[in-house]
Amino acid sequence: MTKHIIRGLNAVEFGEGNKFGIIFVHAFPFCNRMWDKQVEALQDNYRVVTYDLRSFGYSELGDGHFTIDSHVSDLISIIDSLKMEKPVVCGLSMGGYIVLRALELYQSKFKGAILADTKAESDNNPTKIARAEQMKMIKSGNREQFTENFIKAALNEANYTGNAELVDFLKKMISWQKNEAITGALLTLAARTDTTESLEKIDIKTLVMAGKDDRLTPPEFSKIIYGKTKNSDLKLISNSGHLPNMENPEEFNSAVLEFLKSYEKKQ
Repeated sequence: MTKHIIRGLNAVEFGEGNKFGIIFVHAFPFCNRMWDKQVEALQDNYRVVTYDLRSFGYSELGDGHFTIDSHVSDLISIIDSLKMEKPVVCGLSMGGYIVLRALELYQSKFKGAILADTKAESDNNPTKIARAEQMKMIKSGNREQFTENFIKAALNEANYTGNAELVDFLKKMISWQKNEAITGALLTLAARTDTTESLEKIDIKTLVMAGKDDRLTPPEFSKIIYGKTKNSDLKLISNSGHLPNMENPEEFNSAVLEFLKSYEKKQ
């Protein structure tokens, strides 16, 4: 494991630098630690990079106000600084929004993409209002209620009630994040652009995944991405809500490994 600070961003590299590379972009409101199970599964055979989005984890907070485009610039700066030659990029939820915009702007930087529990559509009015309520909750000191509500909505019922270890880890990860990171990201999410029209322009091999029980970003949105992209596969992960990489890491990792292996063979 090698730690890097790149333009104030905390990036962590695993595996050997000369191997096929994959970079993971985490979800709101977490940090790069949400990818622990993926790092464990991939680091022996791949070059794996995870990082904290700006203002999250150990990355610099700055003024706390960022756009999806500025997060894309950060992603590209990490790839360039680490001299990653066309890695596969994997983003989940907010990470997926960043990846979709990155593909719109810099598709040639990537060999392939994994889009998990995300959507190309921008927020509708009810979702924007809900994000405003979450901001109010954070600013009024109700962090615990925000955390509880978010985790309950994110996990499927069986994992929320029966996987105490996962629930505790998610609570811990959220507790590490600054108020300004969470409220700033809520504004970022509400202000993001719609990338639906660019989906048909994605030419690289793409794996679209979603938890079968995802209530925050239902699988229908993943099916839209799959239907509009030319060279994609769709995988729905069983026993999972919005965080299949953590709720069912075995099935999620198996799909990622199959994708990486089949992609390598075609190069």
